[in-house]
Amino acid sequence: MPPPRLNPAPAPGPAAAPPAPHAPPGPGPHMDATAREEPGKEREIEWQLAATDLGLVRTWLGRHPTLDGLSIKRLPTLHLHDTYLDTPDWRIFRAGFALRLREERGGKVEATLKGLRSARDDLADRRELTEPLPGRSIKALARAEGPVGSRVRDVTGSRPLRTLFEVHTSRRRFAVLSRDPSRQLGEIALDETQFSRSDSHRSSTRLKRVEVESAGPEHGSLERLANRLRAECGLHPATENKFAAGLRSVGLEPPQGRKPDETAAPAPDAMDVATGAREFAIAALQRLVDEWCAHEPGARLGESPEALHALRVTGRRMDTVLSLFGAYLPAALRRSRPKLKSLLRALGAVRDVDIRVAVASTFRNSLAETDRRALDPLLGQLADERREAHSTMLRVLDAKPARQWLDALPDQLARAAAQRVASARTACALAVVPDLLRRRYRKLRKCARQMRPGSPMGEYHKLRIHTKKLRYALEVVAPSYAKPAREMLGALRKLQSRLGIQHDGDAVHRYLTQLAKQPPAGFGSQTLFLIGRLAEPQSRNAIRMGDKVEKSWRKVRGRRWKTLRSRMQDLRDGTAQIRSKPKGIADGPVASARDGSASADADGS
Repeated sequence: MPPPRLNPAPAPGPAAAPPAPHAPPGPGPHMDATAREEPGKEREIEWQLAATDLGLVRTWLGRHPTLDGLSIKRLPTLHLHDTYLDTPDWRIFRAGFALRLREERGGKVEATLKGLRSARDDLADRRELTEPLPGRSIKALARAEGPVGSRVRDVTGSRPLRTLFEVHTSRRRFAVLSRDPSRQLGEIALDETQFSRSDSHRSSTRLKRVEVESAGPEHGSLERLANRLRAECGLHPATENKFAAGLRSVGLEPPQGRKPDETAAPAPDAMDVATGAREFAIAALQRLVDEWCAHEPGARLGESPEALHALRVTGRRMDTVLSLFGAYLPAALRRSRPKLKSLLRALGAVRDVDIRVAVASTFRNSLAETDRRALDPLLGQLADERREAHSTMLRVLDAKPARQWLDALPDQLARAAAQRVASARTACALAVVPDLLRRRYRKLRKCARQMRPGSPMGEYHKLRIHTKKLRYALEVVAPSYAKPAREMLGALRKLQSRLGIQHDGDAVHRYLTQLAKQPPAGFGSQTLFLIGRLAEPQSRNAIRMGDKVEKSWRKVRGRRWKTLRSRMQDLRDGTAQIRSKPKGIADGPVASARDGSASADADGS
């Protein structure tokens, strides 16, 4: 699945806020594009070094009170008690964070969200959000209104938090000062760490670490210091962070699916002569439910348009399977489509605002510095709309009917997979899929034939919907048809992309036109003038893209469709021939049908 068509571009100053209620999660390609400056937003940059003898490091530091123009000064030792938390379904982890409650001796408590992945390979460069708490309890965190508490509530929803493990650390600290003794560049921490489960059973896993953490934007002198520590004290880079070490020490295994910001399409299995339509559909839904669980936390966090897009695409694929194979699925599953569609509408409302934000942010960056501030009222309006749409999405996701359905769906699918059904409901998937795909193709073809130069945007929107429906249906079964399916999908994606760009341009133009007619308070004449400048190219772009749709449609209806249709028919005929033979005589045809995907690639059909 390609990434969203429009990605928010960075906008300096206060206008950088609109893309989301919070800044993007963890280091990644979108991280700096939409980040907001707010209390508690930080980057943790440190060199993590594994040690076998911390005494040797202490002695070395004692012998080097000054080093390469730096001063090293001993600080009081800290005794830290950390508790790592997550929901039973790992929502914090899936959103790209580890959640930690930390208590220092003396009663100071803070909650921290730490990004799971580093932006660099040679050091730990991660997102870190911290918020003080009045007490070391989950209830105190639940009442917190800062950057950690608000995000945790958004991601977890109705899910309770549980303790994963606890960490006890004795930390000997050394300040690293510049030539100016009042200016601290960073800190060296010598940590002795022990892990335990929530039942206070201590793990045998112990860590000895040397961490060199930067306290500012200048890292060169600290990097040189870390390299000298490695070379002269026999240290080496740590292979895992404390969160990963803690999980390993108590025997916990987090989900091993895709990373939080990956949007690649799921890879369904190929069908063979023994695959029933019902069996195939249930297996596809089971995979897609796993996909939903992987993407929902990132979408709930509200910081990444990619995570929301991935969840929405997963939901559409689920709806495609329910619609395409509805006749072969249990009635209870078919009746669940309205619930899924209500969730998709809520996701779509947020996505619509994301597209407007992307267009407005890109336009703002193209303006002269003196004009940018005049567009800030529009970006502020979009930020409000985005927050409202995101809040509505969370309410829909957390509504009792939706949560009960989503929670019960895995067991419902497992029961359906284990049930024995009448033979009419166990039709071979290779025999029924061609008719299902042809039905969707004919609807697309009928709509395309009615298009004329100057057709209204509503007609193009219908064409886009039918294109998406055929594409999602073909994606579900594509591995079974190999090269013909891949080529057809390439043509459909091109057509859908052009129709999507056209639709987005028209939708943004209509939104801006309506906004200019009834401007909110604070929209001055200069802001309205810029809105007009922004709206005009959106309309032109929609018209221009419409001229390219016919060319893309010809590639869909031409050789690619005919080749795919022929391939589907060949496999269906082969399946019918194999199933009609007495048992034990199907060796040759079975092999050819099951290896059809490979042979299709070989002969170029």
